[in-house]
Amino acid sequence: MAAPSFRSVDLQSVDLSKLEFVKKLDARYECPVCKLVLIKPMQLGCGHHVCEKCLNKVFEKGDKATCPINDDEYCTDLSRNEVFPDASVGREILNLKVYCTNKEHGCNHVDTLRKIQAHLSQCQYQVAKCPNAGCTEKILKENYDKHIKSCPYKRIKCPRCNQDFPKIKEKEHDENECLEVEIYCPYKCDAPKMKRRNLPQHLETCAKRPDECAYKFFGCNKMGSELELKEHMINDVNKHVELMAIYISERDKNPMAAQHAPVGNVPDDIKAKISTLENGIKDLKLKIVGLTEKVITMERKLADLPRKTVLEQQARDIVDIKDRVATLTEQFRNMDGGATITRYGTLNDMADAFTNQLATQDRQLGNHDVRIAEMDLRFQILETASYNGVIIWKIKDYMRRKQDAVNGRTLSLYSQPFYTSKYGYKMCVRTYLNGDGMGRNTHVSLFFVVMGGEFDALLPWPFQQKVTLYIMDQGPGKRHLSDHFHPDATSTSFRRPVSEMNVASGCPLFVSHTVLESNSNQYLKDDTLFIRCNVDLNGLDNF
Repeated sequence: MAAPSFRSVDLQSVDLSKLEFVKKLDARYECPVCKLVLIKPMQLGCGHHVCEKCLNKVFEKGDKATCPINDDEYCTDLSRNEVFPDASVGREILNLKVYCTNKEHGCNHVDTLRKIQAHLSQCQYQVAKCPNAGCTEKILKENYDKHIKSCPYKRIKCPRCNQDFPKIKEKEHDENECLEVEIYCPYKCDAPKMKRRNLPQHLETCAKRPDECAYKFFGCNKMGSELELKEHMINDVNKHVELMAIYISERDKNPMAAQHAPVGNVPDDIKAKISTLENGIKDLKLKIVGLTEKVITMERKLADLPRKTVLEQQARDIVDIKDRVATLTEQFRNMDGGATITRYGTLNDMADAFTNQLATQDRQLGNHDVRIAEMDLRFQILETASYNGVIIWKIKDYMRRKQDAVNGRTLSLYSQPFYTSKYGYKMCVRTYLNGDGMGRNTHVSLFFVVMGGEFDALLPWPFQQKVTLYIMDQGPGKRHLSDHFHPDATSTSFRRPVSEMNVASGCPLFVSHTVLESNSNQYLKDDTLFIRCNVDLNGLDNF
């Protein structure tokens, strides 16, 4: 049997760029066109060689060409008719020793180039790409079957709905996609489990399906069930009035924009309320100013009166007045008609006198009720006051209040006052939820404020106590954010106040919105933020 020709050796599946020869490849065995080992070498008229597949590139412009090496006068004006296969060089190359191209994966086999293809067809270190869409793993031939069976991207079929998908998405399919899986209503109503395919029909009539607040047009973002919205409408009346007041105020500032506002989407019953509210808002503002003045007056009076004594005295006064009214009423009922003469004159005269007296008593009762209501409000404020230099301030509706700051409606918020002792410094915390100064639009800013107090004349000035500000972590880790500072004695922020409060001092870059609002943190929970301030009491006199 005749020996196989060097031209019949198939190396098409061998990656020539990965071939590594045991001995360095002689330059004369390298193709000057592809820069790789010569495969099926063809000798040019000048004696140099190129691969058979590279020959067309040499003569791409016609039957005359110049040798790619072009190192002497014989390399020019070559004819294609002078080219022939060089069997001798071909055999020499095929007999060169090479390493297996899977050497990097652990194969140490060495063979002639002629036989390397046969070895590769059965090499256990041959690497193949997984055929499953999405899998990028490259697998050794010896592990191929094992990988195909366990590949996370192999296609499987759902036993319930017969849909096929990659195995890696089996859990996602069961939890979110399979229409035959039985699930509970996502709104936790009393309905029994149902197939996912029946859920849309159930949601159309679900009593706990969340709906939007009727005041969404004005900025209320509350979502809830029918019952929750009813409770919301009762409990958040003040919030709705505030939102409508802001809407009306903005409309008054820009009447042209109001004319073009999409009022067609506003419910009819709300449209009717707007007209009344527009007239009432101004009166409410005036009343608020008046009530504020009354609270300030009561605060001054209450500073000299213990709460319990005042309430007891007011209660005794009311009981006494009610007893007197009851007695007068009973006497009047027992009176006979006609012209009975009494110390008041005739019975009619006495009736007039009683009527005037009752009217006076009613006015006094009304005045007492108002005074008690005002004092009760003031007492509620005083009861929340802290006298140990520590305050924890709860801010609800964070996102809405932050949006108010973004829109320029309410740039900052103040906490209730707190004190270092009952007769000590009066202080509060101020926050800009959308940042102030360098922190605007990117951070929450926190500031400490020294306020004018009743006993400032007895206290040392300037204020010199260490101040620590916190944003509380509501999660189990309690990774509170904090910063502290020592007051600058030369700053006007810490001198004795000459007005209601000094200029605030603190941290304009306390925490970025990104960190605060991240779902991975728990500084915000139920749209609520807790801010704490600690004032060091060391060195202070304890009055």
